Amino acid sequence: MTEFKKYLQSKNINPKTIEYYCKRVEAFKTYLAKDLERVEKKDILNYLQFLQENRNLSNRTRQQTLGILRHYYNHLQIPNPTNLLNIRGTRKKILYKILSIEELNEFTDLYYNSYRDDLRNNLILSLIVYQGLKLSEWKAIKIEDIDLIKGTIFISETRKSNQRKLSLQANQLGLLYAYLREKKENEELLFTSTPELQKWAIKLRKLYPKFTDFKQIRASIITYWIQTEGLRKAQYKAGHRYISSTENYLSNDLESLKDDISQFHPL
Repeated sequence: MTEFKKYLQSKNINPKTIEYYCKRVEAFKTYLAKDLERVEKKDILNYLQFLQENRNLSNRTRQQTLGILRHYYNHLQIPNPTNLLNIRGTRKKILYKILSIEELNEFTDLYYNSYRDDLRNNLILSLIVYQGLKLSEWKAIKIEDIDLIKGTIFISETRKSNQRKLSLQANQLGLLYAYLREKKENEELLFTSTPELQKWAIKLRKLYPKFTDFKQIRASIITYWIQTEGLRKAQYKAGHRYISSTENYLSNDLESLKDDISQFHPL
């Protein structure tokens, strides 16, 4: 298991998760009557059926086990017996009331025109809207991550997302310049506590009733990237480790299309 652990560490997987993965592989090894490297697809299917019938495990848990075994056989660099295997009824849909790019622009313009002196929150809102940043990401931004000359911002890797470098919009450069000029010397760059964030969300809903929460904003911009730049670029910009995470947002694109059809071509 030592080499498997090293493989998982190279994927920046949490140490506790690594231990859990190894236990699941050991359980599979105990179930089998042959060497792990000689496993065939039917062995995987039989094991998944065994987990359902004898351990009463849910589809989602069995799908998780399948994913762990997929990791294991990828690390062995042999023909992977888990390829093309999937368990139905486990896909998680992420559905939000998607805002169009025009509505996102309207939202940020409205906040700026209403609260011009609130430079920090104007900046944070723009990073959520245009770069799709999550709470853990924009709270971790440092001054050295911002390149005003090249108009880019570096987003550090987190436990659940990849690092990336994203372009800034022209209006964001102005906000950044103004904010950095007024920021106190020892002040955190963009830090906002969670309770303050919750109060801010209530304030935003009153100002712009179409706004639901910050996850809706991230889902909206990721859906826009998928529509305009394709899945792979959307995956990079969103910081998703796996393309399947980005594909989950395709359901928002379909829901948006249904809304358009209902609006412009009612039955």
